[in-house]
Amino acid sequence: MPREIKLLLPDINPNDYLDILIQSSQNKNSMVYRFELWDSTLDNPMHLKNAEYLRQKIHLYENEWETVEIFASEGNKIPILFIQKKAQ
Repeated sequence: MPREIKLLLPDINPNDYLDILIQSSQNKNSMVYRFELWDSTLDNPMHLKNAEYLRQKIHLYENEWETVEIFASEGNKIPILFIQKKAQ
């Protein structure tokens, strides 16, 4: 059964990311998460509202990642968490 944990992550700049590897002691069931901080004032020439900006950026995001959670925005900065999809 999955467990929920809380991690303290270092501050990152907008449009940077942190990759987080979770791996069992027997090297089974590894998962890779990616935490990013998107700035809705950057890379948004049409000045879209946050919801539309996110919809568009997620749609264009790399196919091997799936959105897990979009956190509350901090001004124009939007924290977002992805998980790497398993190879089929």
